[in-house]
Amino acid sequence: MQIWGKPALDPKNQILCLTDLSVAVESEAAFGLLGAAARAAMPYLQQALADNAVVNLKPFAADALTKIGAALADFQQNKDGVQVEAAVHDLRLTGIEFDSTTLRVIAEADGTAKVAVTELPC
Repeated sequence: MQIWGKPALDPKNQILCLTDLSVAVESEAAFGLLGAAARAAMPYLQQALADNAVVNLKPFAADALTKIGAALADFQQNKDGVQVEAAVHDLRLTGIEFDSTTLRVIAEADGTAKVAVTELPC
């Protein structure tokens, strides 16, 4: 059995849904003795999959926010007359792009960055 679907982002709720779901059975033998009854149940199976084919992206966004914060902490420095302070306060997933092998999630971040130069190189 193979299931195909098109990923769609609900940016307000930060949920990834699979839409336009289709189910294909590679072999009629997969239906076994149930045959016609199994084929008749296929639309209900597709609807159940569509209703439950969602991924809550909030934990992934929170994890990305933590990792970005850690990367910024490594970047912050006080050396050679340059002081850098940066922080990300919010991260939102705003879109998706995909092809046959890759799913890209597009995000927007809100934050602050301050750079103070106290000494110029000679």
